[in-house]
Amino acid sequence: MNRLFEGEGRAIGCLALAVLLAGCGSPFAGEEKKRIHDQPSFSALVQKPSSYQGRIVMLGGAITRTTNLEAGTLLEVLQERLDGSDRPITSDRIGGRFLARSSTFLDPSVYRKGRDVTVLGHVVGAQAGQIGDRPYTYPLIAATEIHLWPQYGGQRDSAGYPRRDWVWGYPWRGWSNTWGSVPPMTVPQ
Repeated sequence: MNRLFEGEGRAIGCLALAVLLAGCGSPFAGEEKKRIHDQPSFSALVQKPSSYQGRIVMLGGAITRTTNLEAGTLLEVLQERLDGSDRPITSDRIGGRFLARSSTFLDPSVYRKGRDVTVLGHVVGAQAGQIGDRPYTYPLIAATEIHLWPQYGGQRDSAGYPRRDWVWGYPWRGWSNTWGSVPPMTVPQ
């Protein structure tokens, strides 16, 4: 029987469970998320960005390009649906692309192609651009917050990097999801 949730251990068990579940939420504060009202679908935003000008939205996806400007940075993001913790879900079903404009410098070696981000900001309107030789109209978001998701583990895994999810540790340690239970690994260059 599991004694963790019996008798005196019940309070400790419930507290441990609450702490564990608290770590599974959104990277944005509850107050920030409360400001999002009636968020339009991404397809509606792409079709008529000017109709939603000034509206606060939360969008996410994988960075396709980072451009540093004189005053800030512009991220081109391949839009993907968000999961319950507001992390982009890797899938072939994408809605298109959007631009997120940050007023601060974002290092392109960190905010590089393939990294997952979730953006919270105001819809500014549309910005004309190109994808290859094809003209494209991007919804433009003035980002108030940008969350860069950890590169390893989770949704997006690359063949060149070790996974950091559940692994078998040393014979006496069993299953674990921490690096401490397995010998250090080298990342191929």
